[in-house]
Amino acid sequence: MDKISLYQNIFSDLESPVEDLRGDVSDNKLRSTSLKFESDIPKLERMCYIMEQVVLKKKVAATVYAGFQKISRARAIWDRFLKIADNVDKVYIFGEKDDNLKSHPNIEFIYLPKRHPLIREWFLVIDQPLAKSMMVAYDLDGFGIYKDEKKRNFKGAKSAHPRVVAKAKDILDKFIESY
Repeated sequence: MDKISLYQNIFSDLESPVEDLRGDVSDNKLRSTSLKFESDIPKLERMCYIMEQVVLKKKVAATVYAGFQKISRARAIWDRFLKIADNVDKVYIFGEKDDNLKSHPNIEFIYLPKRHPLIREWFLVIDQPLAKSMMVAYDLDGFGIYKDEKKRNFKGAKSAHPRVVAKAKDILDKFIESY
């Protein structure tokens, strides 16, 4: 299994300054097609929800890659991911195996060992012909620092540029091949 970091491979590809998304942030800012950011969990959740809308509304030829750090972190939105899986060709879910979620024929779990670099990363990559997008964020704090885990801080990048999304997809595809 390759020791890759999506964050380390993608973050420097975006040239914009890092923006602080903690506090009040509009959905328009979270919809940005190119963005470097520092954020807390509620903004990452909202950003991903906005990105997911493209594959929730109708069937589309797409592959979705979602990194949750721990599989249990997907439990709260698992019904939404089951709907996404109904609409796309394939969904890959990455994370430490700490939970068993309902299976789906279009979902494949990629279980990560505890010390793998991707354990510290939260990501969503949507590869489809007309609306590619990706977001990756590195967990600056780790688990167990805050009583309220939603206060954890992340630093990341979001892009809809086809070259950046293709790079993220290629990195994850190579990792899956080595799995």
